[in-house]
Amino acid sequence: MTTAERQEQGQGGRVPVRDGAPTRAPGAPGTPAAPSPQAGPGPVRRALDGARRHPVAVATALAGLLHVIWFFAVANSGGDLAAQDAWAEFVGRHPDSAYNLAWYGGMHPVSYSVVSPYVMHVLGVRTTMMIAGTVSAGLLAMILTRCRGAVREPLWPALAGVYGLLCNAVSGRVTFGLGAMFALGAVAAVFCWPRKWAERRWAKAAVAAPLAAIATASSPVAGLFLGVIAAALFLNGRRPGAYALGLAPAAVVGLSSWLFPFSGTQPMKLISAALPFACALAALFLVPKSWKSVRTASAIYALGVALTWAIDSQVGSNVTRLAMLFGAVVLLAALPYEAPRTRRWYGLLLALTGVTAWITVNSVTDIVRTTPLASWSRELAPLVDQLQKAGADRGRVEVVPASSHRESSAFPAYVNLARGWNRQADLERNPVFYDDTLTPDSYREWLERWAVHYVVLPADKPDEGGRDEAKLVREGLPYLQQVWGDANWQLFKVTDPTNLVAGPATVLRASADQLVIEVKQAGRVMVRIPHSPWLGLVDGAGKPVEPPQETEASKAAGKAAPKGSVAVPKVYANTAGCLFKAPSDGTGDEWTELLAPAPGEYRIAAKYQLPRGTPCPDELLYEVLGPPERPAPPRP
Repeated sequence: MTTAERQEQGQGGRVPVRDGAPTRAPGAPGTPAAPSPQAGPGPVRRALDGARRHPVAVATALAGLLHVIWFFAVANSGGDLAAQDAWAEFVGRHPDSAYNLAWYGGMHPVSYSVVSPYVMHVLGVRTTMMIAGTVSAGLLAMILTRCRGAVREPLWPALAGVYGLLCNAVSGRVTFGLGAMFALGAVAAVFCWPRKWAERRWAKAAVAAPLAAIATASSPVAGLFLGVIAAALFLNGRRPGAYALGLAPAAVVGLSSWLFPFSGTQPMKLISAALPFACALAALFLVPKSWKSVRTASAIYALGVALTWAIDSQVGSNVTRLAMLFGAVVLLAALPYEAPRTRRWYGLLLALTGVTAWITVNSVTDIVRTTPLASWSRELAPLVDQLQKAGADRGRVEVVPASSHRESSAFPAYVNLARGWNRQADLERNPVFYDDTLTPDSYREWLERWAVHYVVLPADKPDEGGRDEAKLVREGLPYLQQVWGDANWQLFKVTDPTNLVAGPATVLRASADQLVIEVKQAGRVMVRIPHSPWLGLVDGAGKPVEPPQETEASKAAGKAAPKGSVAVPKVYANTAGCLFKAPSDGTGDEWTELLAPAPGEYRIAAKYQLPRGTPCPDELLYEVLGPPERPAPPRP
């Protein structure tokens, strides 16, 4: 009703006329009820408005629901879940062991993760993933909400984060998911610190630094990503936050690398580097210029991706995970800042679509590639029975790696594997399967090198590191004799296999935590276990034995020697045996050697203790091996 019509109705009570036709006054008989100007929006709009007001609750609830669906509908026992099942089982059976002899001859659990195997053993591998993914979604939504108005619509990027976390679960990356949860907690402590406590910087650091340390102890990759954020904060002058997020991860990585040495290379193809690199560039050039920390972090990440592709390292393709988790979050958060249908808006939309398609295809591919055959769970018992009857626990067993890598968790409870599921270790110790040099002769040499007594060929599709091997074994080799087989497995015995020990000794039993050998006479015994400073000798109860001690006569002679005179060589009593790194044999292998003082039974294990292991003193080695070789001095 126009103003003139209202005036006419109010002054004369006449029926208003519109377009030459009379209209009924509102409320007149026969007139439909007009919608009330106070009527609220529809239920969908009300639900959406409520979700926008509570993005943290919505993201957390949705993530929890999706992870439960993942648990019941998607989670299997292959891929990365197989590796995490194996580590969780190992620390559950041997919580005090610092060296897992069931994989690759020996691996430190800490080289995989300091704390996640124990968490996964207590909570369950898949339960850990559900908790980590749900809590991470809530923390990410809180960070987006509390960024002091920088993010206009936090709900949508929070939901993008939920999808990224779900894809991470689908790919089975539980260890990284656990580390990401603590990393997000550390970032939240820095960016979401209450304003009323703004001056309490030490309190903020006291919260953020331990969380950053635990994140790195859970997953070194998560610690690496915290380093990216810390570097961005440092370059933008936010030094307290940078120190809180960056120093603790560096300390954890440095300390664990020193105490638990590990070397290896994670491969990274060009396409694997191109996608996260493009995502980083999109964030660098398309997000608002006021987002200095985000743009700086994007530049650092792009540089890191390029360097990781160009230089072989343990990181390799793991560097892609930051973009896979948070690339869509950043791009979607920046979208409301651009006017629709502009070049930058289309650029953000294109990048967002690309990232979403990338992580979706990657997750679906992981599921298709790593889902194991049912025979791994239902038909394994006959094969295990054959291995136990054959005494396969006195050597190593090579199971040609399946695409699902289910062998890495199915066998360690029964036999020690020559391989496992760690690409870095496999490339480092078994390059013959990756450099196109695998032949019948080189395969024979490899079997001898790792003291393999039996080879198992599954019916499952082989991994890329086992395709040539599977073909070679299937075609038949003169030194492999098939001793058993069914529709799921073929078991081959290695003719005249190499023993795990060389010298006057025989192997009684080889398990994941311990090697038991019988020494027939005093002397040196070479053991085909990659040397670790944690390796030592234990008694029948599993308690570490005392290392060689200096004799009382040697101590007295040292005290009686005049000051300034030549030091008297120390003399040690080797009563229980000791271990040392065997001299190099020219192949690059660093085996372990036992110095046995007498015949008897010796147990080699790796207990968590300081000092580490049962090392032979240098003076004792000097008596046995002679003076160490020193390089010739350079010519003048």
